[in-house]
Amino acid sequence: MRSILAVLIALTLSVECRKEPRIVIIGAGAAGIAAASTLSRNGFTNVTILEADGRVGGRIYSLRFGKSLIDLGAQWCHGEKNNVVYEMVRDLQVLKVDDTSPELYHSTLKRVDSKFNARLNRLFEDVYFADNYGAEGSLGEVLTERYEAEIRKIWKNKDELTLAEECLDLFERYVESELGSFSWSTVATSVDFEPCEGSQVLGWNGLGFKTILGVLMRQASGPIERNIALNKSVSGISLESGKVRVSCSDLSSYTADHVIWTPSLGVLKHLHANVFKPNLPKEKVRAIDTLGIDGIMKVFLHFPARWWDDNFEGVAFVWRQADLKNSSLEYPEGPKIGNRSWITTIYCTIPLQENPNVLLVWFIGPLVPEIEQLSDETIANGAMHVMRKFLSKDYPSISHPDQITRKNWYSDPNFRGTYSFETVHSRKLGRSQAAVLAEPIRAADGKPVIMFAGEATSTNHYSTVHGAIETGFREANRIIELYK
Repeated sequence: MRSILAVLIALTLSVECRKEPRIVIIGAGAAGIAAASTLSRNGFTNVTILEADGRVGGRIYSLRFGKSLIDLGAQWCHGEKNNVVYEMVRDLQVLKVDDTSPELYHSTLKRVDSKFNARLNRLFEDVYFADNYGAEGSLGEVLTERYEAEIRKIWKNKDELTLAEECLDLFERYVESELGSFSWSTVATSVDFEPCEGSQVLGWNGLGFKTILGVLMRQASGPIERNIALNKSVSGISLESGKVRVSCSDLSSYTADHVIWTPSLGVLKHLHANVFKPNLPKEKVRAIDTLGIDGIMKVFLHFPARWWDDNFEGVAFVWRQADLKNSSLEYPEGPKIGNRSWITTIYCTIPLQENPNVLLVWFIGPLVPEIEQLSDETIANGAMHVMRKFLSKDYPSISHPDQITRKNWYSDPNFRGTYSFETVHSRKLGRSQAAVLAEPIRAADGKPVIMFAGEATSTNHYSTVHGAIETGFREANRIIELYK
Protein backbone atom coordinates (compact mmCIF):
# COMPACT_ATOMS: atom_id res chain seq x y z
CA MET A 1 0.00 0.00 0.00
CA ARG A 2 2.80 2.35 0.93
CA SER A 3 4.63 1.57 -2.32
CA ILE A 4 1.50 2.37 -4.36
CA LEU A 5 1.12 5.64 -2.48
CA ALA A 6 4.76 6.48 -3.12
CA VAL A 7 4.33 5.83 -6.85
CA LEU A 8 1.23 8.05 -6.98
CA ILE A 9 3.05 10.84 -5.15
CA ALA A 10 6.03 10.51 -7.49
CA LEU A 11 3.77 10.64 -10.55
CA THR A 12 1.96 13.68 -9.17
CA LEU A 13 5.23 15.47 -8.50
CA SER A 14 6.48 14.53 -11.96
CA VAL A 15 3.38 15.99 -13.61
CA GLU A 16 3.66 19.13 -11.49
CA CYS A 17 7.32 19.55 -12.45
CA ARG A 18 6.49 19.13 -16.11
CA LYS A 19 3.69 21.66 -15.82
CA GLU A 20 5.64 24.31 -13.97
CA PRO A 21 8.36 25.66 -16.23
CA ARG A 22 9.12 29.32 -15.66
CA ILE A 23 8.02 31.32 -18.68
CA VAL A 24 8.65 34.99 -19.39
CA ILE A 25 6.76 36.70 -22.21
CA ILE A 26 8.22 39.98 -23.38
CA GLY A 27 5.53 42.33 -24.65
CA ALA A 28 1.84 42.58 -23.73
CA GLY A 29 0.53 43.18 -27.23
CA ALA A 30 -1.72 40.86 -29.21
CA ALA A 31 0.92 38.12 -29.60
CA GLY A 32 1.98 38.25 -25.96
CA ILE A 33 -1.57 38.17 -24.60
CA ALA A 34 -2.47 35.34 -27.00
CA ALA A 35 0.51 33.30 -25.81
CA ALA A 36 -0.22 33.96 -22.13
CA SER A 37 -3.90 33.10 -22.51
CA THR A 38 -3.13 29.83 -24.27
CA LEU A 39 -0.55 28.81 -21.68
CA SER A 40 -2.95 29.64 -18.84
CA ARG A 41 -5.74 27.63 -20.43
CA ASN A 42 -3.40 24.63 -20.59
CA GLY A 43 -2.34 24.72 -16.95
CA PHE A 44 0.86 26.76 -17.10
CA THR A 45 0.75 29.12 -14.14
CA ASN A 46 4.34 30.33 -13.74
CA VAL A 47 4.08 32.95 -16.49
CA THR A 48 5.24 36.55 -16.28
CA ILE A 49 4.62 39.20 -18.94
CA LEU A 50 7.05 42.11 -19.10
CA GLU A 51 5.70 45.18 -20.91
CA ALA A 52 7.99 48.15 -21.61
CA ASP A 53 5.09 50.58 -22.03
CA GLY A 54 2.70 51.82 -19.37
CA ARG A 55 -0.30 50.06 -20.89
CA VAL A 56 -1.38 46.72 -22.33
CA GLY A 57 -2.08 46.31 -26.04
CA GLY A 58 1.07 47.06 -28.01
CA ARG A 59 0.08 48.31 -31.45
CA ILE A 60 -3.56 47.95 -30.43
CA TYR A 61 -4.24 51.27 -28.75
CA SER A 62 -7.88 52.20 -28.18
CA LEU A 63 -8.74 55.32 -26.21
CA ARG A 64 -11.71 57.62 -25.75
CA PHE A 65 -11.75 60.67 -28.00
CA GLY A 66 -14.91 62.55 -28.81
CA LYS A 67 -18.01 60.40 -28.33
CA SER A 68 -16.46 56.94 -28.62
CA LEU A 69 -13.25 54.98 -28.62
CA ILE A 70 -10.78 55.50 -31.45
CA ASP A 71 -7.87 53.31 -32.48
CA LEU A 72 -4.51 55.04 -32.70
CA GLY A 73 -2.98 51.81 -33.96
CA ALA A 74 -4.62 48.77 -35.54
CA GLN A 75 -8.06 49.80 -36.74
CA TRP A 76 -9.73 47.11 -38.84
CA CYS A 77 -10.24 43.38 -38.77
CA HIS A 78 -8.95 42.39 -42.21
CA GLY A 79 -11.09 39.59 -43.61
CA GLU A 80 -13.34 36.88 -42.23
CA LYS A 81 -12.47 33.40 -43.48
CA ASN A 82 -9.56 31.82 -41.56
CA ASN A 83 -9.15 35.01 -39.53
CA VAL A 84 -8.78 34.22 -35.81
CA VAL A 85 -9.85 37.73 -34.81
CA TYR A 86 -13.10 37.44 -36.75
CA GLU A 87 -13.71 33.90 -35.51
CA MET A 88 -13.33 34.94 -31.86
CA VAL A 89 -15.80 37.84 -32.06
CA ARG A 90 -18.16 36.82 -34.87
CA ASP A 91 -21.04 36.12 -32.47
CA LEU A 92 -20.51 39.21 -30.30
CA GLN A 93 -21.93 41.66 -32.88
CA VAL A 94 -19.06 44.10 -32.37
CA LEU A 95 -17.82 44.36 -35.97
CA LYS A 96 -19.27 46.66 -38.60
CA VAL A 97 -18.14 47.25 -42.17
CA ASP A 98 -16.59 50.71 -42.61
CA ASP A 99 -17.79 51.14 -46.16
CA THR A 100 -16.95 54.81 -46.66
CA SER A 101 -15.79 55.76 -50.15
CA PRO A 102 -13.81 59.04 -50.14
CA GLU A 103 -14.46 61.47 -52.95
CA LEU A 104 -11.64 62.74 -55.14
CA TYR A 105 -10.60 66.38 -54.91
CA HIS A 106 -7.94 68.08 -57.05
CA SER A 107 -5.76 71.02 -55.99
CA THR A 108 -6.90 73.04 -59.01
CA LEU A 109 -10.01 71.32 -60.39
CA LYS A 110 -11.49 70.78 -56.90
CA ARG A 111 -14.24 68.15 -56.88
CA VAL A 112 -13.59 65.44 -59.45
CA ASP A 113 -16.42 63.82 -61.38
CA SER A 114 -17.86 60.84 -59.50
CA LYS A 115 -17.70 58.57 -62.57
CA PHE A 116 -13.99 59.27 -62.95
CA ASN A 117 -13.49 58.62 -59.24
CA ALA A 118 -15.34 55.30 -59.34
CA ARG A 119 -13.35 54.14 -62.37
CA LEU A 120 -10.10 55.23 -60.74
CA ASN A 121 -10.91 53.28 -57.57
CA ARG A 122 -11.50 50.13 -59.61
CA LEU A 123 -8.24 50.73 -61.44
CA PHE A 124 -6.33 51.12 -58.17
CA GLU A 125 -7.67 47.79 -56.93
CA ASP A 126 -7.20 45.99 -60.25
CA VAL A 127 -3.59 47.12 -60.59
CA TYR A 128 -2.65 46.63 -56.94
CA PHE A 129 -4.28 43.22 -56.47
CA ALA A 130 -3.24 41.76 -59.83
CA ASP A 131 -1.21 38.56 -59.73
CA ASN A 132 2.43 39.53 -59.26
CA TYR A 133 3.83 36.01 -59.12
CA GLY A 134 7.25 35.87 -60.75
CA ALA A 135 7.41 39.62 -61.36
CA GLU A 136 10.86 41.12 -60.86
CA GLY A 137 11.87 44.50 -59.50
CA SER A 138 10.24 46.54 -56.79
CA LEU A 139 6.50 46.81 -56.34
CA GLY A 140 6.73 50.50 -57.22
CA GLU A 141 8.37 49.77 -60.56
CA VAL A 142 5.87 47.08 -61.49
CA LEU A 143 2.78 49.02 -60.42
CA THR A 144 3.91 52.25 -62.08
CA GLU A 145 4.45 50.50 -65.40
CA ARG A 146 1.13 48.67 -65.13
CA TYR A 147 -0.77 51.80 -64.05
CA GLU A 148 0.60 53.97 -66.86
CA ALA A 149 -0.28 51.33 -69.43
CA GLU A 150 -3.84 50.91 -68.12
CA ILE A 151 -4.77 54.59 -67.95
CA ARG A 152 -3.94 54.96 -71.64
CA LYS A 153 -6.39 52.18 -72.43
CA ILE A 154 -9.15 53.68 -70.29
CA TRP A 155 -8.97 57.44 -70.90
CA LYS A 156 -8.62 58.89 -74.37
CA ASN A 157 -9.67 62.43 -73.48
CA LYS A 158 -6.54 64.56 -72.95
CA ASP A 159 -7.78 66.28 -69.79
CA GLU A 160 -8.90 63.02 -68.18
CA LEU A 161 -5.64 61.34 -69.11
CA THR A 162 -3.66 64.20 -67.54
CA LEU A 163 -5.74 63.88 -64.39
CA ALA A 164 -5.15 60.12 -64.32
CA GLU A 165 -1.41 60.72 -64.69
CA GLU A 166 -1.51 63.07 -61.72
CA CYS A 167 -3.33 60.38 -59.73
CA LEU A 168 -0.23 58.17 -59.87
CA ASP A 169 1.04 60.02 -56.79
CA LEU A 170 -2.24 59.24 -55.01
CA PHE A 171 -1.94 55.60 -56.07
CA GLU A 172 1.53 55.48 -54.54
CA ARG A 173 0.21 56.86 -51.25
CA TYR A 174 -2.66 54.34 -51.37
CA VAL A 175 -0.23 51.43 -51.78
CA GLU A 176 2.14 52.72 -49.10
CA SER A 177 -0.78 53.12 -46.70
CA GLU A 178 -1.67 49.47 -47.28
CA LEU A 179 1.90 48.30 -46.71
CA GLY A 180 3.12 50.73 -44.05
CA SER A 181 6.22 51.48 -46.13
CA PHE A 182 7.91 54.83 -46.64
CA SER A 183 8.43 54.00 -50.31
CA TRP A 184 6.91 51.40 -52.60
CA SER A 185 10.32 51.17 -54.26
CA THR A 186 11.65 49.07 -51.35
CA VAL A 187 8.74 46.62 -51.28
CA ALA A 188 8.93 43.22 -52.96
CA THR A 189 6.54 42.52 -55.81
CA SER A 190 6.01 38.81 -55.21
CA VAL A 191 5.21 38.11 -51.54
CA ASP A 192 3.90 35.34 -49.28
CA PHE A 193 1.06 37.36 -47.74
CA GLU A 194 -2.36 35.71 -48.00
CA PRO A 195 -5.39 37.96 -47.41
CA CYS A 196 -8.36 36.45 -45.62
CA GLU A 197 -11.55 36.36 -47.66
CA GLY A 198 -14.28 38.81 -46.71
CA SER A 199 -14.43 42.49 -45.91
CA GLN A 200 -11.03 44.07 -45.28
CA VAL A 201 -12.43 47.03 -43.34
CA LEU A 202 -14.38 45.57 -40.43
CA GLY A 203 -14.41 48.30 -37.80
CA TRP A 204 -15.20 47.98 -34.10
CA ASN A 205 -18.31 50.18 -34.03
CA GLY A 206 -16.83 52.61 -31.52
CA LEU A 207 -15.76 49.84 -29.12
CA GLY A 208 -12.10 49.79 -30.15
CA PHE A 209 -9.78 47.02 -31.30
CA LYS A 210 -8.96 46.45 -27.63
CA THR A 211 -12.14 44.34 -27.63
CA ILE A 212 -10.07 41.43 -28.92
CA LEU A 213 -7.66 41.73 -25.99
CA GLY A 214 -10.56 41.31 -23.59
CA VAL A 215 -11.73 38.25 -25.49
CA LEU A 216 -8.26 36.71 -25.32
CA MET A 217 -7.91 37.41 -21.61
CA ARG A 218 -11.29 35.86 -20.86
CA GLN A 219 -10.14 32.66 -22.54
CA ALA A 220 -7.46 32.21 -19.87
CA SER A 221 -8.17 29.97 -16.89
CA GLY A 222 -7.55 32.89 -14.52
CA PRO A 223 -6.91 36.64 -14.59
CA ILE A 224 -3.61 37.05 -16.46
CA GLU A 225 -3.57 40.80 -15.77
CA ARG A 226 -1.98 40.13 -12.40
CA ASN A 227 0.98 38.52 -14.19
CA ILE A 228 1.69 41.62 -16.29
CA ALA A 229 4.44 43.98 -15.14
CA LEU A 230 4.21 47.38 -16.87
CA ASN A 231 7.08 49.81 -17.51
CA LYS A 232 9.51 46.88 -17.64
CA SER A 233 11.96 47.65 -20.43
CA VAL A 234 14.15 44.64 -21.19
CA SER A 235 17.85 45.45 -21.50
CA GLY A 236 19.35 41.97 -21.74
CA ILE A 237 18.48 38.38 -22.59
CA SER A 238 21.25 35.89 -21.93
CA LEU A 239 21.32 32.13 -22.33
CA GLU A 240 23.16 30.56 -19.40
CA SER A 241 23.42 26.79 -18.84
CA GLY A 242 20.11 26.06 -20.51
CA LYS A 243 18.26 28.80 -18.63
CA VAL A 244 17.43 32.31 -19.81
CA ARG A 245 18.19 35.37 -17.74
CA VAL A 246 16.11 38.45 -18.56
CA SER A 247 17.45 41.78 -17.28
CA CYS A 248 15.42 45.00 -17.16
CA SER A 249 16.51 48.62 -17.24
CA ASP A 250 15.19 49.08 -13.68
CA LEU A 251 17.85 46.53 -12.58
CA SER A 252 15.31 43.78 -11.90
CA SER A 253 15.92 40.37 -13.45
CA TYR A 254 14.08 37.11 -14.11
CA THR A 255 15.27 33.57 -14.72
CA ALA A 256 13.18 31.47 -17.07
CA ASP A 257 13.07 28.09 -18.73
CA HIS A 258 11.49 29.71 -21.78
CA VAL A 259 11.21 33.26 -23.07
CA ILE A 260 8.78 34.37 -25.77
CA TRP A 261 9.89 37.61 -27.44
CA THR A 262 6.99 39.53 -29.05
CA PRO A 263 8.12 43.18 -29.61
CA SER A 264 8.09 44.60 -33.12
CA LEU A 265 10.61 44.06 -35.89
CA GLY A 266 11.55 47.71 -35.47
CA VAL A 267 12.56 47.13 -31.86
CA LEU A 268 14.58 44.08 -32.92
CA LYS A 269 16.39 46.14 -35.54
CA HIS A 270 17.42 48.70 -32.93
CA LEU A 271 18.19 46.43 -29.98
CA HIS A 272 19.11 42.88 -30.95
CA ALA A 273 22.89 43.44 -31.00
CA ASN A 274 22.88 44.77 -27.44
CA VAL A 275 20.10 42.70 -25.89
CA PHE A 276 20.79 39.09 -26.88
CA LYS A 277 23.80 37.27 -25.44
CA PRO A 278 25.20 35.34 -27.15
CA ASN A 279 24.38 37.22 -30.32
CA LEU A 280 21.56 35.94 -32.47
CA PRO A 281 22.51 33.55 -35.32
CA LYS A 282 23.65 35.23 -38.53
CA GLU A 283 20.63 33.92 -40.44
CA LYS A 284 18.24 35.51 -37.97
CA VAL A 285 20.16 38.80 -38.00
CA ARG A 286 19.94 38.80 -41.80
CA ALA A 287 16.17 38.34 -41.56
CA ILE A 288 15.93 41.23 -39.09
CA ASP A 289 18.05 43.43 -41.34
CA THR A 290 16.30 42.67 -44.64
CA LEU A 291 12.63 42.58 -43.63
CA GLY A 292 11.03 46.02 -43.64
CA ILE A 293 9.12 48.07 -41.11
CA ASP A 294 8.44 51.78 -41.56
CA GLY A 295 5.47 53.82 -40.44
CA ILE A 296 2.29 55.66 -41.21
CA MET A 297 0.72 58.39 -39.09
CA LYS A 298 -2.91 58.70 -38.10
CA VAL A 299 -4.07 62.07 -36.79
CA PHE A 300 -7.53 62.44 -35.24
CA LEU A 301 -9.10 65.90 -35.33
CA HIS A 302 -12.13 66.77 -33.20
CA PHE A 303 -14.26 69.77 -34.16
CA PRO A 304 -16.65 71.70 -31.91
CA ALA A 305 -19.27 71.32 -34.63
CA ARG A 306 -19.39 69.46 -37.93
CA TRP A 307 -18.69 71.62 -40.97
CA TRP A 308 -19.37 68.68 -43.32
CA ASP A 309 -22.75 67.16 -44.17
CA ASP A 310 -24.22 63.71 -43.56
CA ASN A 311 -23.25 62.55 -47.06
CA PHE A 312 -19.57 63.30 -46.52
CA GLU A 313 -17.55 60.08 -46.86
CA GLY A 314 -14.11 61.59 -46.81
CA VAL A 315 -11.67 63.01 -49.34
CA ALA A 316 -8.62 61.71 -51.18
CA PHE A 317 -6.31 64.52 -52.31
CA VAL A 318 -4.78 64.78 -55.79
CA TRP A 319 -2.23 67.48 -56.51
CA ARG A 320 -1.59 69.12 -59.86
CA GLN A 321 2.06 68.48 -60.70
CA ALA A 322 2.95 72.17 -60.64
CA ASP A 323 1.20 72.60 -57.26
CA LEU A 324 3.03 69.58 -55.90
CA LYS A 325 6.44 70.84 -56.96
CA ASN A 326 5.86 74.30 -55.50
CA SER A 327 4.01 73.25 -52.36
CA SER A 328 6.85 74.19 -49.99
CA LEU A 329 6.73 77.74 -51.35
CA GLU A 330 2.99 77.88 -50.70
CA TYR A 331 3.41 76.31 -47.25
CA PRO A 332 7.01 76.81 -46.07
CA GLU A 333 6.57 75.69 -42.46
CA GLY A 334 7.65 72.16 -41.64
CA PRO A 335 9.68 69.41 -43.36
CA LYS A 336 9.95 68.93 -47.10
CA ILE A 337 11.64 66.84 -49.76
CA GLY A 338 13.02 69.14 -52.41
CA ASN A 339 10.24 71.66 -52.96
CA ARG A 340 7.54 69.22 -51.88
CA SER A 341 5.94 70.10 -48.54
CA TRP A 342 4.96 67.58 -45.89
CA ILE A 343 1.32 68.62 -46.25
CA THR A 344 1.21 66.87 -49.65
CA THR A 345 1.81 63.52 -47.95
CA ILE A 346 -1.76 63.44 -46.64
CA TYR A 347 -3.38 60.49 -48.39
CA CYS A 348 -6.95 61.13 -47.30
CA THR A 349 -9.23 62.24 -44.51
CA ILE A 350 -12.25 60.19 -43.49
CA PRO A 351 -15.13 60.61 -41.01
CA LEU A 352 -15.73 58.09 -38.25
CA GLN A 353 -19.25 56.68 -38.37
CA GLU A 354 -19.55 56.35 -34.60
CA ASN A 355 -17.80 59.65 -33.80
CA PRO A 356 -19.69 62.42 -35.62
CA ASN A 357 -17.36 65.36 -34.88
CA VAL A 358 -14.07 63.60 -35.65
CA LEU A 359 -12.04 63.34 -38.85
CA LEU A 360 -9.12 60.96 -39.32
CA VAL A 361 -6.19 62.22 -41.40
CA TRP A 362 -3.60 59.80 -42.83
CA PHE A 363 0.00 60.89 -43.42
CA ILE A 364 2.01 58.54 -45.64
CA GLY A 365 5.60 58.32 -46.88
CA PRO A 366 9.22 59.14 -46.04
CA LEU A 367 8.47 62.36 -44.15
CA VAL A 368 6.49 60.57 -41.43
CA PRO A 369 9.47 60.50 -38.99
CA GLU A 370 9.83 64.27 -39.31
CA ILE A 371 6.08 64.90 -39.15
CA GLU A 372 6.00 62.96 -35.88
CA GLN A 373 8.32 65.59 -34.39
CA LEU A 374 5.98 68.47 -35.22
CA SER A 375 3.73 69.98 -32.57
CA ASP A 376 0.01 69.20 -32.50
CA GLU A 377 -0.67 72.80 -33.48
CA THR A 378 1.60 72.64 -36.52
CA ILE A 379 0.06 69.36 -37.69
CA ALA A 380 -3.48 70.66 -37.24
CA ASN A 381 -2.63 73.88 -39.12
CA GLY A 382 -1.09 71.93 -42.01
CA ALA A 383 -4.00 69.52 -42.27
CA MET A 384 -6.54 72.34 -42.22
CA HIS A 385 -4.59 74.29 -44.84
CA VAL A 386 -5.00 71.32 -47.18
CA MET A 387 -8.70 70.91 -46.40
CA ARG A 388 -9.42 74.58 -47.00
CA LYS A 389 -7.38 74.60 -50.21
CA PHE A 390 -9.26 71.62 -51.63
CA LEU A 391 -12.71 71.84 -50.05
CA SER A 392 -13.58 75.47 -49.32
CA LYS A 393 -15.64 75.82 -52.51
CA ASP A 394 -18.01 73.03 -51.41
CA TYR A 395 -17.60 73.56 -47.65
CA PRO A 396 -17.22 77.32 -47.07
CA SER A 397 -17.54 77.12 -43.27
CA ILE A 398 -14.56 74.88 -42.51
CA SER A 399 -13.64 75.39 -38.86
CA HIS A 400 -10.50 74.64 -36.87
CA PRO A 401 -10.29 71.55 -34.63
CA ASP A 402 -10.46 72.05 -30.89
CA GLN A 403 -8.72 68.76 -30.08
CA ILE A 404 -6.08 66.60 -31.75
CA THR A 405 -4.55 63.27 -30.86
CA ARG A 406 -2.04 60.94 -32.54
CA LYS A 407 0.56 58.29 -31.73
CA ASN A 408 4.16 58.54 -32.94
CA TRP A 409 4.71 54.87 -33.71
CA TYR A 410 7.96 55.24 -35.63
CA SER A 411 9.84 57.35 -33.09
CA ASP A 412 8.50 55.54 -30.01
CA PRO A 413 11.39 53.32 -28.79
CA ASN A 414 8.90 50.65 -27.70
CA PHE A 415 7.63 50.18 -31.27
CA ARG A 416 9.90 51.74 -33.93
CA GLY A 417 7.30 51.39 -36.66
CA THR A 418 3.82 50.21 -37.51
CA TYR A 419 3.92 46.82 -39.26
CA SER A 420 6.30 44.72 -41.33
CA PHE A 421 6.57 44.01 -45.04
CA GLU A 422 8.70 41.95 -47.39
CA THR A 423 11.41 43.94 -49.15
CA VAL A 424 13.16 43.41 -52.46
CA HIS A 425 16.26 42.33 -50.49
CA SER A 426 14.44 39.86 -48.23
CA ARG A 427 12.87 38.12 -51.24
CA LYS A 428 16.25 37.70 -52.92
CA LEU A 429 17.30 35.41 -50.07
CA GLY A 430 14.87 32.76 -51.29
CA ARG A 431 13.48 31.34 -48.08
CA SER A 432 10.79 33.23 -46.18
CA GLN A 433 12.63 35.55 -43.81
CA ALA A 434 9.58 35.65 -41.53
CA ALA A 435 10.03 31.90 -41.08
CA VAL A 436 13.71 32.43 -40.24
CA LEU A 437 12.73 35.11 -37.73
CA ALA A 438 10.27 32.69 -36.13
CA GLU A 439 12.83 29.95 -35.48
CA PRO A 440 13.52 29.49 -31.76
CA ILE A 441 16.93 29.64 -30.13
CA ARG A 442 17.64 26.23 -28.65
CA ALA A 443 19.69 25.06 -25.68
CA ALA A 444 22.44 22.47 -26.06
CA ASP A 445 19.87 19.68 -25.55
CA GLY A 446 17.72 20.99 -28.41
CA LYS A 447 15.02 22.44 -26.17
CA PRO A 448 13.58 25.74 -27.48
CA VAL A 449 14.41 28.38 -24.88
CA ILE A 450 14.08 31.75 -26.64
CA MET A 451 11.11 31.93 -28.96
CA PHE A 452 9.87 34.66 -31.27
CA ALA A 453 6.30 35.77 -31.92
CA GLY A 454 4.62 38.88 -33.31
CA GLU A 455 3.22 39.79 -36.71
CA ALA A 456 6.66 39.97 -38.38
CA THR A 457 7.17 36.25 -37.64
CA SER A 458 4.03 35.26 -39.55
CA THR A 459 4.86 33.95 -43.00
CA ASN A 460 1.49 34.69 -44.59
CA HIS A 461 -0.40 37.04 -42.22
CA TYR A 462 2.32 39.51 -41.29
CA SER A 463 1.28 43.15 -40.73
CA THR A 464 -2.04 42.09 -39.17
CA VAL A 465 -3.41 41.55 -35.67
CA HIS A 466 -4.73 38.12 -36.61
CA GLY A 467 -1.22 37.23 -37.77
CA ALA A 468 0.22 38.41 -34.45
CA ILE A 469 -2.32 36.37 -32.47
CA GLU A 470 -1.61 33.26 -34.55
CA THR A 471 2.09 33.53 -33.72
CA GLY A 472 1.32 33.86 -30.01
CA PHE A 473 -0.73 30.67 -30.22
CA ARG A 474 2.09 29.00 -32.18
CA GLU A 475 4.80 29.67 -29.60
CA ALA A 476 2.56 28.82 -26.64
CA ASN A 477 1.71 25.51 -28.31
CA ARG A 478 5.41 24.86 -28.90
CA ILE A 479 5.90 24.95 -25.12
CA ILE A 480 2.73 22.96 -24.42
CA GLU A 481 3.85 20.16 -26.76
CA LEU A 482 7.24 20.07 -25.06
CA TYR A 483 5.69 19.27 -21.67
CA LYS A 484 3.06 16.76 -22.74
